[in-house]
Amino acid sequence: MRFTFSKDEKLTSSKLFDAIHKEGKTLKSFPFSVRFIDASLEAAVERQIAVVVPKRSIKSAVHRNTLKRQMRELYRLNRHRIKGPSQQQAWSLRYLGNRLNDYAFLEEGFLKLIQSYNTYYEELSSKKLG
Repeated sequence: MRFTFSKDEKLTSSKLFDAIHKEGKTLKSFPFSVRFIDASLEAAVERQIAVVVPKRSIKSAVHRNTLKRQMRELYRLNRHRIKGPSQQQAWSLRYLGNRLNDYAFLEEGFLKLIQSYNTYYEELSSKKLG
């Protein structure tokens, strides 16, 4: 298993980004929220992801960039735990906190977010089958 974050996995399409925020489903687990939609992507990847840290909550650009780097790292190292549909998805991962936190705290929140995402899709698939 390769723990890389390739260029193809970065969400760059503004149309997809807008669609995520208009039609996407949202899950929250402090200090993160994720919005996602099923989409057909141009790249041959499971999902494309956009990492968002609002300027309103984190004023310092250095801190925003640090958080974005840590969020990409969390996704890169833990994406193998994500169980979802077999089709492609577009994600927007957003930071909800208003200050810089340590990596262990962020990792705990991200793993809870993945767990809630997996639970969401397990319930969705059981409704379709049942």
